[in-house]
Amino acid sequence: MATLWGDGPTLPMPHHRLLRHLQSLLRVEPGRPALWAGIRAAVATALPLCLSFLLTVPQAGWAGLTALLVTLADKGGSYRVRARIMGTVTVLGALVGLLAAPAGRTYWLDATLLLLGVTTANFARCYGETAGSVGGQLAVIFVVSLGAPAASTREAVLRGAALLLGGLWAMGLSLLLWPLRPYRPARRAVARVYAALAIAAEDLGNATRDGASSESWAAGLKRHAGIRPEIERARDVLAATRRGRPDESRRGEHLLVLVELAEPMVALLSALAEAMQVVGRDPHLHATRERVIRLCEAFNAMDQWVSRALREDRNEGMREPPRLALRPRRRQPARMAAPPVRQGAEGPLSTHVATLLDRLREYAGVAHETASGLLFGDPVSPRGRGTVGGTRRQQGFSLWQPIRDHLHPDSVVARHALRTGMVATAALGLTRALQVGDAHWVSLVVISILQPYAGSTEERVLQRTLGTLVGASLAALIATLVHTPPMMIGVISALTAISVALLPLNFGAFQVLLTPDYLLMATLSSGDWTVASQRSLGVLIAGALALVGSWTLWPSPERRRFPDAAASALRADGKYLQQLATHRSGTEPAVNEERRLLDQALLEAESSFQRLMTEYRGPPGHLEPGMALLTYARRFALAVTALGTGRLEGRTPSVLPQQLAQRASDSLELLARALQERREPPPLPALSLPRTSDDPVLGKLLERVPRQLGILHGAVARISEDPSLR
Repeated sequence: MATLWGDGPTLPMPHHRLLRHLQSLLRVEPGRPALWAGIRAAVATALPLCLSFLLTVPQAGWAGLTALLVTLADKGGSYRVRARIMGTVTVLGALVGLLAAPAGRTYWLDATLLLLGVTTANFARCYGETAGSVGGQLAVIFVVSLGAPAASTREAVLRGAALLLGGLWAMGLSLLLWPLRPYRPARRAVARVYAALAIAAEDLGNATRDGASSESWAAGLKRHAGIRPEIERARDVLAATRRGRPDESRRGEHLLVLVELAEPMVALLSALAEAMQVVGRDPHLHATRERVIRLCEAFNAMDQWVSRALREDRNEGMREPPRLALRPRRRQPARMAAPPVRQGAEGPLSTHVATLLDRLREYAGVAHETASGLLFGDPVSPRGRGTVGGTRRQQGFSLWQPIRDHLHPDSVVARHALRTGMVATAALGLTRALQVGDAHWVSLVVISILQPYAGSTEERVLQRTLGTLVGASLAALIATLVHTPPMMIGVISALTAISVALLPLNFGAFQVLLTPDYLLMATLSSGDWTVASQRSLGVLIAGALALVGSWTLWPSPERRRFPDAAASALRADGKYLQQLATHRSGTEPAVNEERRLLDQALLEAESSFQRLMTEYRGPPGHLEPGMALLTYARRFALAVTALGTGRLEGRTPSVLPQQLAQRASDSLELLARALQERREPPPLPALSLPRTSDDPVLGKLLERVPRQLGILHGAVARISEDPSLR
């Protein structure tokens, strides 16, 4: 059974590196094929190719390249962000294609431009992953144009115009041919948040019903952590949608309230899970378990209803609100019905759980009102407006600051950019010296293979090598059977549609089918039907060069970065604990913001550990201390959340004494310093817990603080003893 909270490790132990890479190649992600996206990509690519053939203008075929790349650059989100990203690829792609077209006639000029262009394009990663993806698209256009020198200035200008028109065509297809609904991406993003909350409530109810063990509670930690990225994505999409709209619409206000409501509801579910672990299978607390199960069923129904309401454009398609959670009322769903609370027999534990249920029910009622108001056009209620008073402001964007931050020898981004430029240039020289196939094709494959981290590069080498070999064989087979441009365009369209549709499910399948796409487009433009077979050897050369480059040019093993990432997570734990100690409630805006920063630090540390597993060559057991450290850093955060969220608004802050919070935070700082300095941590100071004989839940939660600090201390000590993690 997959549940969401617990004490045990949640990250999978690694196997042999080659087996891990093969598993990543064959792993199918949950979800559905993106059929509509595949058809759109096929139409965007095929139309310019058809016009090039019908008008007998070979230069028009370049429009198909930018149309495909601009379509692939569309990662979703707000229309404003999508238009900006696709427009950047279109304009800059046409510019770099135009500038590279007259070059490439001499080797030294070709190599110099390749080194500078590829390095610059990959340095765009300093602005984030999206900018890095755009830089990769531009590098493809630059290298392809560099490898096909224009015979005249007129031909170069026509190439640039074709690249520009192809990108504009792809943008118009993606953004304008269907009705423009600015808030639809934001609604979909918020809907995914509430769908994740529904799953969390269902799992919590199942674990409570079954009286799950601590190992079962632990099994879903990773899944529960996935709600945080969904909330952040929804915030980003909504912020981009609302930016530049001085007259804010009701839809934007409703969506903002729903996003901000998700934050405290996640915290309350976590606190409720902590309490139910204390309840366990105690037969005297049967009524408490029943109330939690009923609440989880109602909350799950509410979240599913809100998610469906957000996906609907009109209210005609909506069914009646769920009976478990709602009571009929005019047009809006009523608040969730409260399960009866019987106090006295179960004492403080029942009171604690009842407090959590009441607060969760209150937030759920506001979510219902807000989603119904969005669906039926009603204004946001005063209770809803009260939830957005402390939302964080967007920070200003600096164009030069990211560049300055990464212009130093230790920057992963700068190293990756230089490494990619140098290896791509070396590939150009080697293949020209050996006279093997198309030199620029090998450089292009190098660019697509090399990643900032060695483990990711190894995975990509395997994916790209196997994918390209299979794809090249498929392209060669197609080339022997298809000999007319119209049939070739039809095959390219079909491969494009299928590959893009499979991209959300499996990158390997996408790579296998997209490779013959590129090869057949090259065949169509050059007329050389043997180009597919000639390039298979080039892929092997590119893979070998990429591996050598990642191992020899500024190698930066993840084992050197993981301790710093883990130390940041421990410090974030301490800051979150101190915030809770100085506020009356764990759902206040300042506490929510600190919890958001903590979740981000934990996710970054877990990502670093995942990269470490892809690079690691030693016994799997040596990674166990790092796994335990991450697991209990998150467990500590959940215990602290339960301590703060379960407090009554009328209580004094003594529920979480500031002295205890300060000492625990100091202990976490000691552990963080030991990690960064790669040394054994000093013994932790003793923590004196307050007397809580009248509150068993609070006592259990407070007992977890020193216990989990001790586990974290042991994990840091074992990391300091093992050179594989230092």
